[in-house]
Parts: sequence; C-alpha cells; structure tokens
Amino acid sequence: MTLQIPVILLGANFYTALGAIRTLGRRGIPVYALDYHFPTAYALASRYVTRKILCPNINTDEAGLKDFLMKLGEEFSERPVLMATADNYALLISRYADQLSRYFIFPDNKPNLLEKIIDKKGLALLAKEHGLRIPKTFIVDQGSDLDAIVLETPYPCIIKPALSHKFVSVFRQKCLFAENRAKLLAALNTARRSELEVMVQEVIPGFDDLMYVFDVYVDRQGRATHTFSAQKLRQFPINFGSSTLTHHLYDHELIELGLEYIGRLGYRGYGEIEFKKHPSTGKFYLIEINARLSTLNVLFDKCGVEFTYIMYKDLTGDPLPGFHLAEDRPWAFWHAYEDLISIIAYLKKGELTPGQILKPWLSHHKAHAVWAADDIKPLFAFILLIMGKAGRKLLRLVRRSP
Repeated sequence: MTLQIPVILLGANFYTALGAIRTLGRRGIPVYALDYHFPTAYALASRYVTRKILCPNINTDEAGLKDFLMKLGEEFSERPVLMATADNYALLISRYADQLSRYFIFPDNKPNLLEKIIDKKGLALLAKEHGLRIPKTFIVDQGSDLDAIVLETPYPCIIKPALSHKFVSVFRQKCLFAENRAKLLAALNTARRSELEVMVQEVIPGFDDLMYVFDVYVDRQGRATHTFSAQKLRQFPINFGSSTLTHHLYDHELIELGLEYIGRLGYRGYGEIEFKKHPSTGKFYLIEINARLSTLNVLFDKCGVEFTYIMYKDLTGDPLPGFHLAEDRPWAFWHAYEDLISIIAYLKKGELTPGQILKPWLSHHKAHAVWAADDIKPLFAFILLIMGKAGRKLLRLVRRSP
C-alpha cells in the first residue's frame, strides 16, 4: 500500500477544521493537526487526527509559528500539504510563502493576493480595480473625515473590520450595525479608539435567506474544475453571521458570476464567495471571499464535492476529474447549538414564525457541523467546552451580584 502524503492542518478549535479532518481521514490521509490551545481545540478529539501538535499562538507570535512550521517541515522526506482553517492562518501562509514552500505544498497565488482578499479594505480596493459589484463602501482610517462619511452613507449600514479576527477579539462580534447617523458616528469613534481600521458599508436589504455562497476549486493551471452553490437559511449571529442552516441550491447565474469574479482575480486553490441578492433588483452583491477552508465542508461531502480532498489531490499531483454540481441535492448544513440560539433571536425579533423555522429544517437531510456517527468524541469535547463557558459565565454573574 502506497503511503499517502500527510496534511498539516493549521487550527483545530472550530468545526471548519473538524470537517476537513474527517474528509481527509476517511480517505486514509494522515492529518497532523496544530493548535496553540488544546483545551478549546475540540477537533483534536477526532479519531482521524494522526498527530496533535501544540504550536505557537498565531495571534501573538506569527513569526514564531512560521519558524515552528519550517522546523516541523524538516521532519518529512516529502513535502506535506499545508492547509488553513482560519483567515489568520491563510495570511501566515501567504506572507511567508517563499520560505514555507520549501517545506510544504499549498496553492500558488499571486503575491499579496490573499492579504488583499482577507483584509476587507483590500477586498474593497480589489473590487473597485476589477469591477466586482459590492455594496457602497467607505474605508475609514485615522485621517478620515467621520462627519462626511456619516452624511454620505446610506442607512442602515454596518461597520466592518479590515481584519475580522482582530475586530472580533475586541468587539466580540463580526460587525457593528447602525440604523442612523448618530449610531454610526458613535460606532466609528469606538472603532477609532480601538485603533482598528474599519469600513462603513451599506446594508443590502432582505432576510438572511438572500445570502448565497459560491464555492470553487481552481487548479494549478488556473482552471475552475469544481463548482458548488448554496443558499443560507439562518445565521449566527442573525443577519450578519456564519451559517447555521444552509442548503445546497444550484443557481446558474450565481455560478457564472462567481466564475467571472474568481477569473478576474486570478485566484488559485479552493475559495468561497459570499453574495447577497438584492430583493428588488435580483442582482448579486459580493459580501466577502473566504480564502481558507469552509465551515460548510460537511455539506460539500454529502453532496459529492469534497473540496478539501479535491485540493489535496490536485496539490499532490493526482487531480480528480472535474465536476460542476448542477442539480439540487436534498442536504442542508446544520449547526444544532448555534441554530438554536439563532432561532430564539429570530423569534424575539419577529423575523421568523415557528412554521417558517420548522419547514426548511424538516425538508432536508442534515449535514451536521459537529456530530458524526463514525467519530463521536468531538461532540462530547464540544459539549464540555460549551458547559465550561456557561459555568464560567454563571460564576462571573454570581460574583457580581450584591
């Protein structure tokens, strides 16, 4: 039996990593999973992890992690595949591509392309350069005239970070929402005090089910060999969050637009574009591009488009035949825990009725974010993690009470 080239997976504290680990592990591919904090890295509990590796903290010591990876790479006689499960890891690979490519295999993108895509400011500038349709956007830095931006912005609007992971660490949410000028100005002042570069962007109207995703794999020759489209049904947090219930839905217009945008950028490897469809015009607006593995990995697998495996095979020199999924499959990605929280929020805001909540849930087979019958330990690790967070929160409340 020929030994498979291993995968070095960066980050294991989210179901993005768990999905990738299972995809690769079920194919018999060795997975070396790295994380800087084992207690919260519940994906490490998977039976498909070949080796768990404690590494430097990407958030505080990026250069140290780069050096750590290069030393790790020396252990292999043949270069393993390097994959990122989060934006900060994708940025690290891009920034040190020349050094890391001596030890690992990963998609060969143009210098600084991933930095521009992941940085929301860079994406806005890329969109303008390449003619990609995005919501009206203002880039806000320390020298910006906040009063002028407040006057010119359409409402409602959101304040988005240039780099999501840094913004979330400060504000504990992916964006700030403003319905009027006063709220926008207050939010901008808060962002400025945090010394984070942000953007102000108009909100395309409509419920969360107007959010769509286009997924693609572009091989080393620049050919889009696999495509997939899906529609979000619910998100966490609601209105501006990650998928909690998302089903496969073939949309020819979306696929064609996604292929056009990816082609203009000259992107390589696996990528995902999030769009929002305007309820009046029907036009798709680019919201963001994910240049790392997707949270929807388990949905891809159930629908027969295993993007993680597709990328692995291409990078290791044995590409799979192309496949463009053009018929609807009855599967929906479902994150039970986060979806329950979102359902409560939707009901409180009056955005969904009980019937509207149950109908899409009952009409699909479920691709579970955490649960898997052949790999149950990560579910228990996830439950213990949630219980620990709840316990610590309760303890803080008790200590604060008079």
